[in-house]
Amino acid sequence: MELDEFLLSDACDEDTLSLDEAHGFITALVVGPDREGEWLGQVWGEPRFADAAEASRMRDLMQRLYDDVDSMLRSLHFEPLVIEEEDEGEVYESYEGWCFGFMLGVEQHEEQWESLPKEPQALLAPMAQIALLESDDEAEMDEEEYAAWVELIPGAVTGLYQFWHGVEE
Repeated sequence: MELDEFLLSDACDEDTLSLDEAHGFITALVVGPDREGEWLGQVWGEPRFADAAEASRMRDLMQRLYDDVDSMLRSLHFEPLVIEEEDEGEVYESYEGWCFGFMLGVEQHEEQWESLPKEPQALLAPMAQIALLESDDEAEMDEEEYAAWVELIPGAVTGLYQFWHGVEE
């Protein structure tokens, strides 16, 4: 994917989010209490575009990613963007990057997220637990627990969206 290649290229800083992290980050912004503000810089810092055409193309692709997330959430049918990784010849889906990006997005409006009532606050647990695997070298989780948290992600995300935006099913 062109956007993924760009985000991983030398044109972007090492702090640039990967595509799955960017998707999680954008999801938190769309789900959350405040969609306003500059978000592109949070995703890719200050990239060094080859020319104006590349800058325009990459901005368009980023906006399309944002619009896709927004559209999914408006339909109340959400699936996170996950990557496939390989470990000892076995291919598996990895949600850590997406969850890490989501929690970075939550941090953007931390005060508002912290004001969530107890029930919707609990909906952050799947993303927070899996994000720990990305950010804490000592965090561990067995496959069964991991799968149980992953299964909760779509419902948790749509539940948070419904809470923040007053949307009924």
